[in-house]
Amino acid sequence: MDLKWLRAFLRLAACLALVGVLAEPGSVGTIQAQQGTASGGPAANAPKKESADPTQAITTLRVESHLVTTPVTVFDSAGQFVYDVDQNEFKIYDNGALQQIKQFGTEIHPVALVIVVETNDTTAPLLDEVRPLGSMFSELLMGPQGQVALITYSDHVNLVQDFTRNGDKLDAALRKLSGRGSGLHLDDALVRALGMLDQIPLQKEHQEDRRVVVVFSDGYDIGSEMGKNEIVRRAMNSDVTIYGLGFNPAKNLWSRSQQDPRPDLVAMSVGHPSPPNTVSTPSTQQIQFDTPVPVVPILLATGETVKSLVFKSSLEYFAGYSGGVYYKKWGKSTVQEALTRIATEIHGQYELAYVPDNLKETGFHRIVVQVRRPGAKVRARAGYYYQGTSQ
Repeated sequence: MDLKWLRAFLRLAACLALVGVLAEPGSVGTIQAQQGTASGGPAANAPKKESADPTQAITTLRVESHLVTTPVTVFDSAGQFVYDVDQNEFKIYDNGALQQIKQFGTEIHPVALVIVVETNDTTAPLLDEVRPLGSMFSELLMGPQGQVALITYSDHVNLVQDFTRNGDKLDAALRKLSGRGSGLHLDDALVRALGMLDQIPLQKEHQEDRRVVVVFSDGYDIGSEMGKNEIVRRAMNSDVTIYGLGFNPAKNLWSRSQQDPRPDLVAMSVGHPSPPNTVSTPSTQQIQFDTPVPVVPILLATGETVKSLVFKSSLEYFAGYSGGVYYKKWGKSTVQEALTRIATEIHGQYELAYVPDNLKETGFHRIVVQVRRPGAKVRARAGYYYQGTSQ
C-alpha cells in the first residue's frame, strides 16, 4: 500500500472521528440534519444507531441553531383555560415574521420553583396566610419530580431553603417566616432567584424543568442594586415565568405611599456576560444591551391589555413580560385560589418551539402567539434578546 495514500487515509479517519465527537446527540442549540427536528426533542435524545454505511455519519451531523421556546397559556372569554388546541391552530411570529413550529407539546414538565416572600415589619401581619401554603406548593405546583427553593427579602436578601424535592422541608421553612426590618429589596431578590434557576440547565437531568418564580410582595422596590431591565431581560432569555401575589391588605394595616421611589419603571441596568464555555443562544445567554425594554402589549390577570409602561406594581410589569400574571387581591381564600390557578395554568400550558429565520436582527425579538379560536386569548413571554452568533 502506498505510504502517502495510507497517511491521507488516517488523516481522513481522524477528521471523521472528530466530527463524530462534535456531533454527539444532546448538544445545546443544535438541529439534527437528518430528522429536521430541534435539539431536545425525541429524535435528538435517541441513542445513535450504528450503520454499516459510512455516509450515514455525515447525514446525522448537527449544526448550531437557536431554538426559542415559550410556554403558552390559552383561555376563553370567560377566563377559563382551554386545553384542546392543536398545533395547526397556533401561529407564532418573531419580530412580525411567521415562524415554523419545530416542537409542540402539552405534557407536564417537572417544575423548578423559587418562592420569594417580602418579610419586613409592614408585611408581618400578612405572613399568617403564607406560612401554611407548603402543602399547596408541593402537591399542586411542584409535583413528584419538582424542586423548590425559598428566598425572603427585607433589608437583605436571604436564602431560607435551597432547592429541595422534600415538601416537608419547604413546609417547615415557610412556617418559620417572620417579618423584620423595613427594606424593600424586591429587585435584588428576583435577580437572586433568576440566578439560581439559571444554574439548573447545567444539570442534564433538569433540562426539561419548567422554571417559575412565585412572589409574595406589594410589588415595590427601594434601594436594590439591580435594575428592572435586568430582571426582565434575564427572565425572558432564560424562559423563567414570574407570577405575583400582591400583598394588598386593608388601608389600616399600612400607610406606605404607593409611589415607586424610582419613577422610571424600566431603569437602565447592565446584564452579565455568558459564563465561559456556554453556547450563545437566545434561551441561555446573559445579554448586554443599552436599549431599554421596548413597549409591547401585556395581558393582565383581568384580561385587559396594557400598551404602555405604566403599571401599578413592578410585579405586574415583571409578570407580564415573562408570560406570567399578577394577582392583586389578598386574603386567605383569594391567595389559595390564585395559587391553585397558577398551578393549573403551569401544568396546562402548551410549549411551542421554533428556530428563528431572522437572526440577522440583533437586539430584542418580540414573540407574538395567535390561536384560531373565537374569543380565545393567549399569554406568552414578550420576547427575547439576541446579540448575534458567538465567535
